Amino acid sequence: MASTKANFTHLEVHSNFTLLGGTASVETLVDRAVEERLPALALTDSNVLYGAVAFRKACLHHGIKPLIGMTVVLTPPEAVLPGEMYGRLVLLAMDRTGYGSLCKLSSWLQSQAHRHPG
Repeated sequence: MASTKANFTHLEVHSNFTLLGGTASVETLVDRAVEERLPALALTDSNVLYGAVAFRKACLHHGIKPLIGMTVVLTPPEAVLPGEMYGRLVLLAMDRTGYGSLCKLSSWLQSQAHRHPG
């Protein structure tokens, strides 16, 4: 049987850096992508980029294209209860400028007193 790469890429993947949202380490996620012969894999933890550097290194080591991003929680301005939300939005960085923007957004989100854990 010929070894071919899958024509599928997961674009919303959470690691153990997402509180109550993922249990797999970055290394485990990349190992699974290698097993599945995925050409690319995204890491989109909720509101944080803590695993981005290790994820990128692990992906490149195995020949997988790393897609760095994060999932942000959309909260209505008139939210009555802390944690009330509209939904989630997955943001992916296209380049270094985009990554820098995500870093600023993540830092800002983490500085908020009523931030949503993800």
